[in-house]
Amino acid sequence: MSKAKASKSNTNSGSIVTVGMDIGYGVVKALTDDQAVVFPSVMGHARELKFGHESMHTKYPGDQITDDQGTWFVGDLALSQVPPGELLRLRGRTANERTMGNAFRLRLAKVAIGKLLQGVWDREVVHLRIATGLPVDHMPDAGELKAALLGQHLVQTDCAELIANVIEVMVMPQPYGTAYANLLTLKGEINPRHTFMRTGVVDVGTYTVDIALDEDGEFKDAESGSVESGVFTAQERIAALLERDHRQKIPYSIIERVLRTGKFMANGRELDYSTEVEDALDPLRSATLNLISEKWKRGATVEVIYLSGGGAELVHEQVIEAYPQTVLVRDAQLANARGYLNYAHFVART
Repeated sequence: MSKAKASKSNTNSGSIVTVGMDIGYGVVKALTDDQAVVFPSVMGHARELKFGHESMHTKYPGDQITDDQGTWFVGDLALSQVPPGELLRLRGRTANERTMGNAFRLRLAKVAIGKLLQGVWDREVVHLRIATGLPVDHMPDAGELKAALLGQHLVQTDCAELIANVIEVMVMPQPYGTAYANLLTLKGEINPRHTFMRTGVVDVGTYTVDIALDEDGEFKDAESGSVESGVFTAQERIAALLERDHRQKIPYSIIERVLRTGKFMANGRELDYSTEVEDALDPLRSATLNLISEKWKRGATVEVIYLSGGGAELVHEQVIEAYPQTVLVRDAQLANARGYLNYAHFVART
């Protein structure tokens, strides 16, 4: 997904480009005031394609990046052209994985910047302010992430070549993006329509489910947290089931389609996997409800719960049944990035 490509004229004034950037374990989402880019958080070393490489730039604009580690295919291009066994994904929290994770996040951030600033060439310097987040239980890594993103970075993709001068980085608990998408307006002002004092957020991502509680602008740490679960638990079950039934590995895009629709097209014939999908989603739904129950009990003191993330629609019926004050936010996958952007505008105003 890509909207409203930037023109070079938009960067010539020396103004600061403000970006809300959600570098998720499954999908990267990045927003400015008038643009949005979304792409899978995967990459692999670039391959020499035997045919059709000319069309890759048109079909997957900005998905090729070159840095001091070589040339990479990223996002949808990586999923399309890199063998599954060679794909690299963002996940894990050991000491080594944290170090590798920040390098991984930086490359993803540079790809997002290149997509947002397509058409900027000649290593023009563009000043940026970035607001982003981490899973609640990963917030001790915020300093390392901020250090990785700050400063000047060469962004060299198939659609842009510029110097990204990141002058400010704000890192917050990931679900707080969704909170700020409702607490603040697009201009970074206090939203007068949000009148709740205790606001909960449930963010259902690819590898983590996160919840956060805000009480009149104050983050309540004891009532916020993460669980290492997510949509991947269902994806892996569906992948194993399809491989067992059809004796071949199934591409990620097809697995995701089966998870969302319950249908699989095999040898030109549509098969119904809706029952299997419901079974595969049980662990995700249980993990989400268990985390909410652990932190908020029956939820009596939480006035509104905003449900967001790429997996929100997969659990919303169960969450709303248990917690009727739950609201499935619009464009749930983009909610955190939208809130990060609102918060960055709020900070700029104060």
